[in-house]
Amino acid sequence: MKRDTSRPNVIAFIQPFVPSYRRGLFDAIARRLKQEGLELEVWHAQPKGIVASRRNSVTGSWSVPIKQHRLSIRRRNVTFRPVYRDAKRVRAVVTGLASSSLETYQLAADKNINMMLWGHGRNYTAGNNAVDGRLEGWLCTRATHVFTYTQQGAEHLVEAGVPREKLSTVVNTTDTVRLREGRSGASPADIEAFRRRLDISDDAEVALFVGAFDVPKRLPFLFEAADLIKKSRPGFVLLLAGAGPLDEYVAAEAAKRDYVRLAGRLEIDELALASNLVDLILIPGRVGLVAVDSLALGIPLVTTDYPFHAPEAEYLDKENSVWTADDEASYAAGIVEILADKGRLDALKARAAADGLLYSAERSAENFVTGILAGLELHERRTGARPVARAQGTAGE
Repeated sequence: MKRDTSRPNVIAFIQPFVPSYRRGLFDAIARRLKQEGLELEVWHAQPKGIVASRRNSVTGSWSVPIKQHRLSIRRRNVTFRPVYRDAKRVRAVVTGLASSSLETYQLAADKNINMMLWGHGRNYTAGNNAVDGRLEGWLCTRATHVFTYTQQGAEHLVEAGVPREKLSTVVNTTDTVRLREGRSGASPADIEAFRRRLDISDDAEVALFVGAFDVPKRLPFLFEAADLIKKSRPGFVLLLAGAGPLDEYVAAEAAKRDYVRLAGRLEIDELALASNLVDLILIPGRVGLVAVDSLALGIPLVTTDYPFHAPEAEYLDKENSVWTADDEASYAAGIVEILADKGRLDALKARAAADGLLYSAERSAENFVTGILAGLELHERRTGARPVARAQGTAGE
């Protein structure tokens, strides 16, 4: 990336890459920042290796390509993105709250750079490390604002000493409006064509797995549980949608089972269409943003008491989803019970759809921009700098 002039109205988000589910959020942030006379840039690299195998990287009008260097030290991955010079030329940068991103320390050490942080707030998907906690705590002291995915993550940082006024819970989400509109707007002909393409009968009980084909999703667990479900529910069909490093494993296991259908990776409009055939979403392993998709589509998600769910699992409860003990037999039994009880299934669907209205990219964008404006004010107070005049907003457009 090369920049020659100061761009005082640019807010830059630094990302390792942009997955497809983030495009709607960044589009919404760009629109909302424009109303404040500010401009969004997303500085990002391209995924490699296992992450690239998911095939979900995208770009947008806000994209600015950067380099990214990755190094493994004693089974720990650290990254470095050479963005320091460019960070000095923009109004603010929003970067990940991660102790393993080396450039973040470089940004934090320069008081003239307005650095904000965005992250989980605590380690959800692995055991908490005391050293990481101290490092991330120091980064939070240097930041002018910190964004967390959920309120629980924010509370963890408050307990660690971060002032509450420096925190915003953004409510991590996908493009739920587009999902809901795609589901409700699908024509009977398109739904039937999708059903025929995947050879799914009209009376099938369809459960969907959607996500990365990788280890945290616990696909062997899913296949074993699905075999048990099939014994009790002859019309059961498992629809697998995704891609990842376990593509070959998934294809081989699917070939052994006549009730499994492979849909490949489904983009948002395809997922919305497919959802019209689906009764349940099955994720026995790590639950992340699929929780939002479940609620937006009004399809209950069934998961387990797995200890390393991502923050978005907090959006689920026993009224809009199903939680079982963390073993294959209990998981299968829970699913069989729901499929056999149409009244309870309908109640779960109704509650999921109602709760799904709470989540949208527009709401998250509003939370981000409110926090960004607070961070800009704090930076001006810290440095004694005069506020930079922003261009006239376009709220009326």
